[in-house]
Amino acid sequence: MDNSPEFDKKRVELYTKIHNYHSLGFSNRAIAKTLHCGRTTVTKYLDGDYESLCRKDNRSAANQFLDYIVKGLSAGSSRMEIYKGMLRQGYPGKLTSAYDFMNRIIKKLGIETLPGSSNTAEALQKKKELQQYEFVSRSQIFRFLWMDAEIPETQKVYLLDNYPQIREMLACVRAFREIFQKKHMPLLYLFIERFKGSNNRELSRFAGGLERDIAAVENSVASPLSSGFVEGTNNKLKMIKRTMYERCSKELLAAKLILSL
Repeated sequence: MDNSPEFDKKRVELYTKIHNYHSLGFSNRAIAKTLHCGRTTVTKYLDGDYESLCRKDNRSAANQFLDYIVKGLSAGSSRMEIYKGMLRQGYPGKLTSAYDFMNRIIKKLGIETLPGSSNTAEALQKKKELQQYEFVSRSQIFRFLWMDAEIPETQKVYLLDNYPQIREMLACVRAFREIFQKKHMPLLYLFIERFKGSNNRELSRFAGGLERDIAAVENSVASPLSSGFVEGTNNKLKMIKRTMYERCSKELLAAKLILSL
């Protein structure tokens, strides 16, 4: 193995293993399966040049914009604004690569900046316009629907008045809970009739599924018994089996299943 600082240790190790398995007669598919990598990677390392594949490449396409980035960050521009400016100047990289490069520059030079902050006239005007509105996050809406979490009354009224789909979903959730709280079978039939003709495709499909499996749903409403424990145990066993797929013998798998239970 080449321990030169110019070569990447992991790449050299992968290159060596792939060529060793290949010399032993392993197919590309078998090598990929053994090393947990793609067949295209195996082909690349078998056909490619050692130096070009294993040599470290510390260069970044953002290097040529270093002065522009430092000036922008020092002036208080956001990383998104700088990235858009780099694109206009011909930057070929992706957003994540540019952000990683800028984060390294911020850490190295100690530039003080706030994530997402911007001091441009357009950004300040937009912030001023948004201050007249109350912001409701998507997670707040989910908690309001599924867990009856409290949100300000003005926000609640606005959501229910301007988004009829949220009003319908809230009614659906509360009606479905009422079925199991009261254990009242007629409520189940009324629920299915009410929502299977909904304009909301997801609610309509949900109600249709209840109707197709009506016998099982009736039992779940009428009976105090639940298959939750059995289903939870099955799920745990299946997850263990999948994570250990082709990585152990049957005896070790059986021991792990018994230990987990």
